[in-house]
Amino acid sequence: MPGLDELNSTLDTYDKPDVRKRLEQAEAERQAVLSRFPLEDWPDLTLDRYALGTSTTDAYCRLIEYSTPYLGSIKGGSASKHIIYQRRSDGEWYRAGALADLEIGEAWSRLRSQFVDAFQAAGEDRLDDLDELTALHHGQSLVSKSIATYVPDALLPIYSAHHLRKFIVLFGGDPQPGALSWQLNRQLKDLVSAHPVVGSWLPLEVARFLYTHLDPRQRSEMIVKIAPGRNAQYWQECLSAGVIRVGWDDLGDLSQYADVDELSTAMARHYPDKGAQSQRTTAKKLIKYFRDLVPGDKVVANQGTSTVLAVGTVTDEGYRFDEAQEAYRHTVSVDWDTSYQQHLDKAVGGWTQTFSPVKAALWDELRNTTTPQTAVETVTEDVQRVHDLLERKLQVVLHGPPGTGKTRLAMAAARALGAKTVRLTTFHPSYGYEDFVEGYKPVEATQQGLVLKLTDGVFVRLCKEAVESPDRKHVLVIDEINRADLARVLGELVTLLEKDKRGTPVFLSTSGREFRIPKNVYVIGTMNTADRSVAHIDAAIRRRFGFLEVRPDPDALDGVVSALDLGAFLTALNERVRKHLGVAHEIGHAFFMNDDKPVDNETELHSMFFHDVVPLLVDYVIDDHGLLREILGDGVFQEEMSPDDLVRALTKEFKTEVDRDAATS
Repeated sequence: MPGLDELNSTLDTYDKPDVRKRLEQAEAERQAVLSRFPLEDWPDLTLDRYALGTSTTDAYCRLIEYSTPYLGSIKGGSASKHIIYQRRSDGEWYRAGALADLEIGEAWSRLRSQFVDAFQAAGEDRLDDLDELTALHHGQSLVSKSIATYVPDALLPIYSAHHLRKFIVLFGGDPQPGALSWQLNRQLKDLVSAHPVVGSWLPLEVARFLYTHLDPRQRSEMIVKIAPGRNAQYWQECLSAGVIRVGWDDLGDLSQYADVDELSTAMARHYPDKGAQSQRTTAKKLIKYFRDLVPGDKVVANQGTSTVLAVGTVTDEGYRFDEAQEAYRHTVSVDWDTSYQQHLDKAVGGWTQTFSPVKAALWDELRNTTTPQTAVETVTEDVQRVHDLLERKLQVVLHGPPGTGKTRLAMAAARALGAKTVRLTTFHPSYGYEDFVEGYKPVEATQQGLVLKLTDGVFVRLCKEAVESPDRKHVLVIDEINRADLARVLGELVTLLEKDKRGTPVFLSTSGREFRIPKNVYVIGTMNTADRSVAHIDAAIRRRFGFLEVRPDPDALDGVVSALDLGAFLTALNERVRKHLGVAHEIGHAFFMNDDKPVDNETELHSMFFHDVVPLLVDYVIDDHGLLREILGDGVFQEEMSPDDLVRALTKEFKTEVDRDAATS
């Protein structure tokens, strides 16, 4: 059994984790919950003490999600897991499922009653009774953690249904189809109890071991640069306390905001001098690059644009709002490693702002300057998505507007597979079966005249290499895959691409040779949706490929040119493009990048804008200059304007100014 073999092999390699300190911390957190929310108080618990979004600073949902990490994490994602919460943006109450049809008082009464019934059923070992408590089905992770808190022996401290299914397979089981989180938890708990090694372990030891050595999470670690105040003014405090802190204190505790929209509304209220796009961009960064950081994520502390002070690893405590601080109260706990301290040879443009994601090339540079034991190879979230789909389908098409980095992502995914061979080919209208599979092509002329020779195409050559190295993976990257007639190019190989048809023999139509596609061959295609949509691909071919959309990434433009916030500008520009032309014609972030870095001066931006972006838009609007003005505004597409004038015009037209709260750090 592959899953059980992997588990047992890992158990042979690693010892049982030492969780004595974590047990103490988990029990302290549990007692804090029981003290603030005794079980006997639940029948009369008021909604404001339960829900996120109210004025209560220690609401139950906030305590469970953000302040009890050692009891197991349910942090991040949508606030809908709390079943009922109040939106900060408009004060309206969100109610999940059938509760949405009820007045808020009645909805809360029903939900509270079902929580009470669930706690009683769990205490009496009747977890199957929870299946009838339908309101709780909308918040399975919250409910599971609540049960594990009030009835510690009922469940393992693992609350994600996805993770539970993965772990069940590891223990040799088959996850119950359609099972709820607590049902899967009990199934895993039974498998754990029956295991000869871990059956005697404590639940926290089991969870810690699984997440440390067999982590099912697809999300790769986040690596983000965060400035510890202007000119690193709070660095010594952050270093000594083991934290990273940022400003925007008027927002209060970030955990009270359900999503970016609510935080953006609060930004507009507390910081009205910032433009709407700047407010939303800051809100997104505060959530993605600060509040929702998870244990294991990396924080690079900087001073200015070229000095690295340290690299920190986010710990289990994560985010909190520290009211004891006079300023910079938003806090994330980290373990700092000062061996990374260094001065970079070249300034990093995006580092003029508080938050900036660290690109792979820069992270490699930082790691290579030191040799900390914590340094590990990093795979981005996008690469992981491609990798996972490749493992499932064996062939993937990355589709999206021009300039979104599809080919670069394809090559990165090929490297992440650990491929021995990566071949790149580009399809075009005249590309045929003879180029891809096999065909007769002319060779050097002889006295007998023109001579044709049977020649293997690029795919057949790759497959032969794969047969010779069956223990290694081999990848073909096809750029512009939609520009050729795929049915004609692939021919009889269409069927063999399927995962369960790999290794099946077929006779090639030109030569009659027997041919097989090995299981260790992968195909990654890229296509621009501005040229042709996915729907235009032959249905039989479409079924055999996985498809991943690659959209413009404003976060990749974490830099500024004068007063122009590049990421905010791209976001605002694409809002107009989507409105007038559709999502397939968005402008990709790569149009504003050089060597994986955002453009950092007016002259280069001027060149990119008028030589790449404007001609592309002119082509899209078919020379309709009225429509072009709707997208770009009046007076910002005159090539004779100076680089400085262009930046000023774009900043004014798209209302995108750099947010410099701590930006000069």
